[in-house]
Amino acid sequence: MVGKEFDSLKQAELFYCTYSKVVGFSVRKDDLRRNKYGATILRRWVCSKQGQRPKKWLEKRDRIREPRALTRVGCRASFRVNYHRETSKWVVKEFVTEHTHELPSACEIQVLRSNCQVVDYMIDQSGSCTNIGLVREDLQNKIDVACQSDITDADSETVIAYLYGKADMDPGFFCKYTVDENKRMGNLFWTDSISRFDYSCFGDVLAFDSTYKINAYQKPLVILVGTNHHHRTTVFGFGLLKDETLDTYTWLLETFLSAMNNKKPLSIITDCDKVIRQAIKKILPESTHRFCSWHVERNAQENVQDEQFIESFKDCMLNHMTPEEFEQQWMTLVEKFGLQDNDWVNKMYKKRDLWAESFLRGQFFAGMHCSQLCQSMNSYLNCFLQSRLKMFEFVRQIDKAVSWIRYNEAKDDFESSSIPVLSTHLERLEKHAVQIYTRNVFYMVRSEIQDETLLIVSGCANEVDRRVYTLTKFRNAHMRWIVVYWRKDHRIQCSCKGFETVGLPCSHSFSVMKAEHLLSIPDNLILRRWTKDAKDSKDLAVNSCQSPNDFIEMLRFAALTADCRKLCFYASKTTEGYRKAKMEIYQLTRRMEESSKIKGGSISSVGFSERRSSIVSDPARKPRTEIHN
Repeated sequence: MVGKEFDSLKQAELFYCTYSKVVGFSVRKDDLRRNKYGATILRRWVCSKQGQRPKKWLEKRDRIREPRALTRVGCRASFRVNYHRETSKWVVKEFVTEHTHELPSACEIQVLRSNCQVVDYMIDQSGSCTNIGLVREDLQNKIDVACQSDITDADSETVIAYLYGKADMDPGFFCKYTVDENKRMGNLFWTDSISRFDYSCFGDVLAFDSTYKINAYQKPLVILVGTNHHHRTTVFGFGLLKDETLDTYTWLLETFLSAMNNKKPLSIITDCDKVIRQAIKKILPESTHRFCSWHVERNAQENVQDEQFIESFKDCMLNHMTPEEFEQQWMTLVEKFGLQDNDWVNKMYKKRDLWAESFLRGQFFAGMHCSQLCQSMNSYLNCFLQSRLKMFEFVRQIDKAVSWIRYNEAKDDFESSSIPVLSTHLERLEKHAVQIYTRNVFYMVRSEIQDETLLIVSGCANEVDRRVYTLTKFRNAHMRWIVVYWRKDHRIQCSCKGFETVGLPCSHSFSVMKAEHLLSIPDNLILRRWTKDAKDSKDLAVNSCQSPNDFIEMLRFAALTADCRKLCFYASKTTEGYRKAKMEIYQLTRRMEESSKIKGGSISSVGFSERRSSIVSDPARKPRTEIHN
């Protein structure tokens, strides 16, 4: 490249920006020099990670706003051109290709700052926003809802055909449906390999969102969601139901567990529906059930139309207090507003163990108390509330919404690779938290570290193998916490039960870490589901003996699909790369196929018919021609 000429400065800049998109980094303008007449004679571009942030900004403590994460790591990649006066050309004088940091994966390239362009039609052309090479921030505001074509054939047949197509492309795709006595589709449930893989990682908490009836047939849509390692919504599956009876919800839960290798969640969050509660008691009696706080608050507004009561009620519902303190506060609340004879208030008091934090503290809910977590999906589906879509188009729009949720997860993965500015008084512990937790979760942990400054160690009792600390809060001496520290293995347990509830170390634990001069967070306070390695596929080989072969095969498929994205992205850029990758993939596939045959299996046997077996009707498989909308 050194010595190459460009006709204009704009051409040189266009070349380097295009090159950066192919390689996978953002470009930043750097040096600029002009002659005495003001004309540009030199221009230099560098990688956006070039240089270092000035030390004075790192050491600044009196910040008002959250500092931006550290993105500059001293990268040396650069591109410089000089103007040659005799030829009137721009000549390349410097071209450094080496980067001092890891380049992003294919899906991460989409979120690079220099790649931000809007190309709306590419979403429909590629089938998913994760398949396009360009990002656009406001695509969600440009959803094309026009020209929705009516399906003249049997709508349910079209849906099943569409799901068959998805199963052909995804061996881990799972779908099950029922057919009623009139040979019409009853209930429908579906999920794919990525959702099943996510459930294997984050299926400890399950939330129901059953607030939608936005298809042409008014079928209730149930979205089964959880929270991932970025503390954002992840989707586990969908159910289109014929009604909202006990039998229907029982079928949905049984089908869901069947798809998820019978792994049962520790906790479940739903609305206040009595039928759902009965189904959970029947199918998941060991899971802790709580009502969605949003639905409880909405019911309170409908039954007791008093804003002051609502605020006091929310305080009882969400604030952490002992059961005794709750009882006292509840009695005061009821007497203050004269609600002793209110039927709804009395019913809710009897169910207080299903919605009050005082009785749910210590049960793991991953920081969730509301079933309406899927905000990005909700905002997307709200666009179609008045559309009354046919079932086929409705399912397609759901797929698009899921692609956005997964795109946001890829964006979170990319942003977690940057290093936030350390800003607390416990720098070594904060640095350890940065290394292990994802970015969003780190901010939650850092908030606990900041709250530690208000805590005071008021007592410490030495026992045989442990120390028992008593903590109070500055200017709130009546508030006390007991924290136990085991010297041998550095285990810490707090009476606030914050770790048992959320899965993150509390401020009281950090106070004991400081008192014990610990330089890292103890292992017993690190929950893998919140770490950057939460979805590390290396553990699949270790856990393969714990799951049926078909299920672990599906998990491997989902993990390998994600790992191959980077290879496919770079290989598709050039004809030579495409041919080479094609040959390597072909040869590797042959070797894997031969290896499978030697071990008694056969990859070739997993064909069209077997992949379709993931879609079954219930109670018995019916020919597609017998299904009518």
